[in-house]
Amino acid sequence: MDEEYVPNYRVEDYQELKEGQATILFPKNNEVFYNPVQQFNRDMSIAAIKTWRDTNNEAKMLRFNKSANPNKAAPSTKFTILEALAASGLRSVRYAKEIEDIDFILTNDLLADAVESIKRNAHFNGIGQSLVRANQGDAVAVMYAHRDKGAFDVVDLDPYGTAAPFIDGAIQAVKKGGLICVTCTDLAVLASHNHPEACFAKYGGNPLKAEFCHELALRLVINSLQQTANRHKRYIEPLLSCSI
Repeated sequence: MDEEYVPNYRVEDYQELKEGQATILFPKNNEVFYNPVQQFNRDMSIAAIKTWRDTNNEAKMLRFNKSANPNKAAPSTKFTILEALAASGLRSVRYAKEIEDIDFILTNDLLADAVESIKRNAHFNGIGQSLVRANQGDAVAVMYAHRDKGAFDVVDLDPYGTAAPFIDGAIQAVKKGGLICVTCTDLAVLASHNHPEACFAKYGGNPLKAEFCHELALRLVINSLQQTANRHKRYIEPLLSCSI
């Protein structure tokens, strides 16, 4: 068996940033993106995944207990996660340390510096490469490459700005009954009437300038997910929608 790759770094060359149960080494020259404002978003994602895991396991055990086949093996509680746009790897490190029963996390980013950061932060937090698997690749290409048999139980999208270019890939890369976590930070498009053409192009609808604009922004994103799922003969069930 090959030995695990050990990243070469000196802790004193980095800032140590604590979030949840994770401590990441953040480059002093900011070569990898980190947004501390999104901590609440990551907290909510962890809570959502835990709730989905418990609900999903209960449903699987209910089906198993109703089975008439006495030789049928009990369903596994393990599940897989894809973080398609990982940057520093903080989200994946937190998932690995704070969520039980994860089989593995494919932690992807397009930039070589980000992938090195993922490996460094996983190593610094004592997480093995079999659990957090750093991968360099285009997010859309990675998701399309994992359609069907290679699909994930959870797909997490947290891009810089809109998630629109990644939604089709995410819908196809998640298993039936799986969970998609989507973050969009382009509220200038979603929650104002300044860019109606851009909003329609990205989400298939127009925003309104009104006191309920943030609720409408959520509905635009959900509608985009539903329409994309329908094209692949699938459907979505919104579990939690928040404007932060």
